Amino acid sequence: MSKKLNFKTAEEYAAACEKFFETHPDAPEAEEIECLNLIMRKEYAEQILRGEKPLEFRDYSDFYIKRLIDKKVNDYISAHVEEDEVFMFCNDVKQVQKIHFHNYNNSWFLDIECDFNDVFSITKHDIEFLQNKYGVHDFDEELERYEKANVKERPWLFYFVCGKVLDTNLKV
Repeated sequence: MSKKLNFKTAEEYAAACEKFFETHPDAPEAEEIECLNLIMRKEYAEQILRGEKPLEFRDYSDFYIKRLIDKKVNDYISAHVEEDEVFMFCNDVKQVQKIHFHNYNNSWFLDIECDFNDVFSITKHDIEFLQNKYGVHDFDEELERYEKANVKERPWLFYFVCGKVLDTNLKV
């Protein structure tokens, strides 16, 4: 294992990340997704429009893994499992630039910027991050149940940070 990585500021992290990729030119970076199409219930789209829904969640399922995980980066991480720096700086989640939400028959749509996307697990650390950073409490009760039952294996989910509305045919 490598030395413990600890950064006090975002600038320190960014500098260390830049240095990592300079010294590891073989480390791939995840491709970006220009536009991700997602089916959504209209009521949730309207919540995004009203500014009430800062995050959208999707299951960490084979369907979304195939769309959102960069295989080259994932393989690189797997091959360097003992190196802390690889886990710190290599992210296999493809960053989404825009999300096109719509219903099954495309009678409405909502296009938004995606400010960031990643994965999380229903652990105390990850749920506190979502609470503190985004004010989201969608998984508080689920976390409480897992904690009380002392469940070790927790589900993973993808999350998307809802940014600026780009276009829609919805009225709020």
